[in-house]
Amino acid sequence: MNIFCRKHEFQADAFAREHYDGDALAFTLKKLSVKNLSNLKPHTLYVFVHYFHLQLPERIKRLQGRPE
Repeated sequence: MNIFCRKHEFQADAFAREHYDGDALAFTLKKLSVKNLSNLKPHTLYVFVHYFHLQLPERIKRLQGRPE
């Protein structure tokens, strides 16, 4: 299920980058992470099993159009 959700998140981020402003979305994601006290560097295995969303640094790279 996590893989299915991540696929749609990739598509949503790509849509936002193409039709709006990826930098603005990246800024907003950073702001939300700080406000919610998110763990910015969780263990990779824990992320794979439990997270529906990608880690923030990976999403920001994709939103800014940089390769993984």
